[in-house]
Amino acid sequence: MYAKMIFIMTYEVIAINSRFLAEYHFDISKLEPLVAKHHSPGNRALARECEDVKIDRVYIGSCTGGKTEDFMAAAKVFLASGKKVKVPTFLVPAMQKVWMDLYTIPVPESDGKTCSQIFEDAGCDAPASPSCGACMGGPRDTHARLNEPQVCVSTTNRNFPGRMGHKEGQIYLASPYTAAASALTGHVTDLRDFLQ
Repeated sequence: MYAKMIFIMTYEVIAINSRFLAEYHFDISKLEPLVAKHHSPGNRALARECEDVKIDRVYIGSCTGGKTEDFMAAAKVFLASGKKVKVPTFLVPAMQKVWMDLYTIPVPESDGKTCSQIFEDAGCDAPASPSCGACMGGPRDTHARLNEPQVCVSTTNRNFPGRMGHKEGQIYLASPYTAAASALTGHVTDLRDFLQ
């Protein structure tokens, strides 16, 4: 599970007859889940520092957060909690293969359940057809678009004013783990509340 992972990452370039400029070691066990607050991906804060932010919806998908492993991560949080989402939770795969994976690949330690079954049990919207969806706003009838000044936790890549539709919408960028945990509570949530 997330909180128990301890890795030391080393980055090296291996080349014959070369000298290294630097070697870096990162202990990721000391990292905490982050979110990017509106209106810039660089406006970051610890998820636990934003737990007073009430949200209206969650959006997991698009090119940045709509890969098979992203949906598997969200499914693990829903599975571990055994609870239903408290806010509308939209799922938009990045491509057709991912959409198919959601219905065919069992989630580890789920007794054979697929992501789509876990999402249904948790009360999420059914996975939409692969697309950019609300990530780039689009017309008012775009799936999961913000048509009102709502607060959304999203796994997309940008949170500028109007990016997902309404110019007064507030988008908090997060990992699929944090997005799923937030869907379960109705506010920005540190995923470690569900995965230990």
